[in-house]
Amino acid sequence: MKTIKTIISIAAMAALTMGCTARFGEYNTDPYAVKSADPAILMPTMIEALMYVQQNDSQMVDQMVGTLGGYFTLSNRWGGQNFDTFNASDDWNAIPYETPFLDIYGNYFEIEKYTSGSGHYYAIATLVKAAAMMRVADCYGPIPYSKVQDGKMYVAYDSNEDVYANIISDLRSAAGVLYTYASENSSKRPLGSQDALYAGDYMKWAKFANSLIMRAAMRMGSKEEFLLAYESPYGYIETNADNAMMDPKAQRNPYDLASESWGDIRVNSSIVDYMNGYSDPRRSRYFSQVGGNYVGMRSGKAEFDKSEVTPKFSMTNFEETSKLPVFVAAESSFLLAEAVLRGWISGDAKTFYENGIRLSMEQWGVTAGIDTYIADATSVPASHTADPAGFPDYTRLTKVKIAWDASADFEGNLEQVITQKWIANYPMGIEAWSEWRRTGYPELAPVIDNRSGNVITDDKRGMRRLRYSFNEQSLNKENYVNALQLLGGADNEATDLFWAKR
Repeated sequence: MKTIKTIISIAAMAALTMGCTARFGEYNTDPYAVKSADPAILMPTMIEALMYVQQNDSQMVDQMVGTLGGYFTLSNRWGGQNFDTFNASDDWNAIPYETPFLDIYGNYFEIEKYTSGSGHYYAIATLVKAAAMMRVADCYGPIPYSKVQDGKMYVAYDSNEDVYANIISDLRSAAGVLYTYASENSSKRPLGSQDALYAGDYMKWAKFANSLIMRAAMRMGSKEEFLLAYESPYGYIETNADNAMMDPKAQRNPYDLASESWGDIRVNSSIVDYMNGYSDPRRSRYFSQVGGNYVGMRSGKAEFDKSEVTPKFSMTNFEETSKLPVFVAAESSFLLAEAVLRGWISGDAKTFYENGIRLSMEQWGVTAGIDTYIADATSVPASHTADPAGFPDYTRLTKVKIAWDASADFEGNLEQVITQKWIANYPMGIEAWSEWRRTGYPELAPVIDNRSGNVITDDKRGMRRLRYSFNEQSLNKENYVNALQLLGGADNEATDLFWAKR
């Protein structure tokens, strides 16, 4: 991270948030962007909020919060206040809340006015708004959603349950409009190259919306909503050809940049230990080697010398132009496997589970050894030992295998499903953190140093949410106080969201 740029960015963000309430629709977050109501101009900023590729946004949202999902370790200390030691500064803690709000709503309301709130442009803007705000809700809990209006950002919060219900409703209605448009105009791509996810293919956007509903329904435990999406004529993401992949275009892949050029992230010991234990053939796609080995870095060490530590651990293995996943077909298959386990749908959980592994291998270009991997009934995740930087060892307790265990109980099979989904969803850190809080899987090594000041007392359960932006506390005070009643606990990192009890 470029320190001066970051300080400027934080100061600008704070000033922008404090002054935006009366004229929120008049700007994009980029002060040099073209000011236009043309959806083709406004949509790229909105779409990027689904998985940031701009270097600072990616680092401050997806990478720093995403480290809680066990994929990455922050290999820089930035003055000693970090998410992975549970003591992030107020400025940093506010960014994953405020950045998506600013990127989404300023553009969304311009598109709403331009389209009079109807048609395919409005539908895709609504879809992207819902998908982006689901990420915010998964980090914080109750958020303003249904009552947000043009120029009125400081409004009452929806409960976390109502946020999910409204998001699912928006996704479903948007999918219907986009599916109908694509069916009637099969050769048209209104957004074209301005769409970094699907190059304007609305049929794929409709599948993406349904896939997100399946994800959300599983998170909130709604069989009814899951079935409506699963059985919808719009379809869902079943093949890698339909994967939602964010194209960095002219920007460099932010994980490659932060890892190789800045030295600010290394791959986490938890995912490396799991994949080393399994001899997973995807390792060479995910990680670089150090001395011929894949070496993960434990998370949450409060103090270390970056220049001495970083050469000892594996980096991400992305290239400058590598696309980043937002939703992939493997996840759909693992969701279906879990749905069978829960009795929501008929079918064979083992078949869906193994298909998820195959789809992930295909996605990452692995062609050899797949059958052997799926049939492996002996390998277990490795422990973390002989740390090259002298960080503490971690003895992993789980003995979860790869080969489907037909004799296992619900929890045993669920751990298998979530473990393989976690590996397949790399590097979607916020989603990994959400699923870990929902299910308790996989077994992540706890942070080394807990600097929460006794706020987080159970290191194995770790951070459960982010606290609200300080601007909400000062500028939206009455609604903030009411939001705490909806949250059902203190505004700190130890309070569980309604779906995150494990």
